[in-house]
This record gives sequence, C-alpha cells and structure tokens, in this order.
Amino acid sequence: MNMDRAMPPLRIAGRSDIATTIGILAAIAYLLRDTFGVVWRWALDWVGIPQAWFIVDVIGCAALVAFTVECGLRRRSAFALYALALLPVSLLVAAGTVDASPAYLASATKMILPLYAGWLLAGVNLAAMPRVRAILLAACLLTMAGIWLDTVVVFPWQGFSVEQFGVTKAVDKVWTIQAVDRIGGFAGESTAAAAIAVFTYLMVHRSVRPLTALMLGIAVVVACYVTTSRTALAVASVTVAYVMTEAFLLARLRDHGAHRALAFGSLAIVVLPLALVALSSTIRFDTITPSLASFQQRIESSWQYPFLMLQDRSPASLLSGCGLGCMTFPMKYSAWSNWLQPVDNFHIVNFAMFGIGYLPLLVGMVVAAVREADRTKLMLLFALNLYTLSIEAFSPAFTLLAIGYATSGMCLVEIGSAGRADRRRFSPAA
Repeated sequence: MNMDRAMPPLRIAGRSDIATTIGILAAIAYLLRDTFGVVWRWALDWVGIPQAWFIVDVIGCAALVAFTVECGLRRRSAFALYALALLPVSLLVAAGTVDASPAYLASATKMILPLYAGWLLAGVNLAAMPRVRAILLAACLLTMAGIWLDTVVVFPWQGFSVEQFGVTKAVDKVWTIQAVDRIGGFAGESTAAAAIAVFTYLMVHRSVRPLTALMLGIAVVVACYVTTSRTALAVASVTVAYVMTEAFLLARLRDHGAHRALAFGSLAIVVLPLALVALSSTIRFDTITPSLASFQQRIESSWQYPFLMLQDRSPASLLSGCGLGCMTFPMKYSAWSNWLQPVDNFHIVNFAMFGIGYLPLLVGMVVAAVREADRTKLMLLFALNLYTLSIEAFSPAFTLLAIGYATSGMCLVEIGSAGRADRRRFSPAA
C-alpha cells in the first residue's frame, strides 16, 4: 500500500483543469466546514458575520456549474445529463407538492450540491495529490482529537444554536443515548464527527504504510466508539478488519477484482430494508440485544414512514416522488414541517424525493462499481453502502460528497463515441 504514495494524480485526457480545481476546492471546503462545524458557527456568530457560513455553498454552486459544463456539455455523460435534468424537475415537484417557499427550495438545492461536487471528481484520485492527502489526513486526526477533547473539556460553544430561515437550529447537540453522552467534538454532532473520521481515513488509507494504516484505523474505531455512533463503529470495524487482512494475511484481497466484488456485492444492501420490513413480524433484533432496539425501530417505523405518509397526503408521490428536500431537513422550512420524521436510510429518502426517477441513478451506482478501477473508491463505495443502511447521509455535507466521489465513475459513461478512447485510458493503478 505504501507504493501508492508515489502514484501521480490521475488525469483524464481532455478534462478541464478548471473543473478539477473547482471540484477539489469544493471537497476541501465541505470537509473543513464539517470537521469544525460548531467551531465555525460559534466563531462566525461571535464576530457578527454568521452569513459567512454559506460561502462554502457558493463554492458548491460553482461545482454544479462546472459539473454541468464538464460532465454534461463537454463529455456528454449519460448519467450526468440525467442527474442535471432531474434537479429542476424535482424542484418543480417539490414546489407543487410540499411548498414553494424560497427558504425551502433554497435549502433543498443547497443540500444536494455536495453530491454534484463529488460527481465532478470523476476520474480524480484525491489521495494521489500530496496537499489534498495531507488535508484529508489532518481532518481525520483533528476530528479524533476533537472527539477525545470533548470527553474532558467543556467547550465554550456547548449547547450553541443558531436561527436559520426563521427556524432555530441546534449546532452543538448535547444529548445522551442509554445514559451515555453523545460526543460531537469539533463537528458538534456525534454522527457527523464519526462519519468524517471514517471516510477521511478510507480516502487516505492506501497512501500510507500498512502499519500506519492499521494503527490509524484502530484509532478511528475507538473514536467512533466514543461518539456512540454505532453505524460508523460497525463500518469502521469491518473496513479496518479488511485493511488488516489484505495487508498482512491475504495479499490477493488487494487486487481490483476483490475490491470490485466487495463494492458490487454491497449494493444488495439497497433492497435489504424491504426484506427486513417484510420479515419484521418474525425477526426481532431488539430481543437479540437491547443495543439493536434502534435498528428494530427503523424497521418497524422509520423505513416505512415516508411511504405511509405519502400514501395518506399525496398518493401520486409514490411514483413521482415528493420532490427535492422532501423527507429531509429542508422540510423544516416548509408547510410540511410537522410531518418531518427521521427516515434513516439514504436510498429510501431518495425514493421518497425522486420516486421512480431515482432508479436510473441506482443503475449508475451499479455501473460505477463494475467499471471503477480505483480501489480506494471501491472500498469507499462498499463502506458507504453499509453506512447508508441506517443513516440518511445528507448531513454532514462531506458524507454526501463522499457518496458522489465514490460513485463518480458513472459520469465517465458518455453518449456516442467521442470519449471512448479517453475511457480506455482510464485505468489508474490505485
């Protein structure tokens, strides 16, 4: 794995350097904002410029424009063109179904920008760029440092909240689960802190020495345990175990075929919630161990809620979806705010928002798993499929960007023959 450190950044023939630069800047901006989420909010409010928080979203808008030009117009990517067409359509559906208020539609648009920024990085290996790799590694280490400090230090921003679009939002969430405090560190929220630690680690683990990757991975597992984020803990444990096995026990697990099989097989998790809901009367996870009570609640309530609610309020939305931002945090700024409940599954939320229009994007994820040659992205895709089983994944923004980055290979599938020669050259030794 340490050989990857000398690997040059991947360049796709004909790719705009401007688009690549904007994509990298967006990734770094979202990462640094989320890593120190509560710190930025508190500091910007203290100096009297809370609006500066949204500068990162302006960079996200630039990434959307770059994605439109680079992947949509220049490269004529089939999935990119579809994703671009889906955006205004879903906003119109949201305006007609949920609410047409500017606050809701703006929040919904802002929410989805990191996904397009991640897709803009199709063919780009972030960890192969020394400065970007250093930032990713620093974010991972500082996130863990913040988690551990939060257990012994009372930060000045404890319990801090802000008002956004007329709604009060807790930035530093102070709460417990089973009488254990949830630790948020510099991110201000336990799930966000754990997600940043796990996914930054997975982005850099192949670019450091095997022993370093193992020690760093163990530290990430411990940090996830401290945050009490069980989903992140499970994902970190599984992926670190794989890293240890491929590095020290089974070298054949390092090849592309093994990573591709891992990523492709994990896509079966998309249909797992449906199977678990169907078997909910015969299998009860809360009787196995009390720690799985929240998972049982997802099966019985959370995963079924959007379909039951839409059937009651807007039956047509079961096919068309209820629009961008529906069933996610932007709905707090809409007339449907009273019906907002956690759904805790990325794909179910997307089905609720886009209806059957989400199916082509699922096909794109399969294509990404089959065609991707970057082992880091394949491992990341595997981990994200595990993670999104019980997490909505639209927050923090870096998680959504990681999903776009991991599935960005689908944006290399182009219409016509213009880019086929370039695609044949897309075979990084990652």
